[in-house]
Amino acid sequence: MKRKGNRSFIVAVGVAACTLVWIPVANAYVDPGTGSFIFQAVIGGLLAAAVALKVFWRRIVGVFSRKDEAPVDE
Repeated sequence: MKRKGNRSFIVAVGVAACTLVWIPVANAYVDPGTGSFIFQAVIGGLLAAAVALKVFWRRIVGVFSRKDEAPVDE
């Protein structure tokens, strides 16, 4: 028996593909500053990811570290 969700996914992908095939031609002007804006957005996203990684580094490492031994009080 197939899952119902699999069929809906296939239908959604088919509709999206048909929509992309029949997009009309747009004779639009792209400003030269658009490339610079996209570049700034990509660099900003990378820097934000780096800062988030730095802030949450101990939590990330804590998930993957093993804590087999209990601390010894002397």
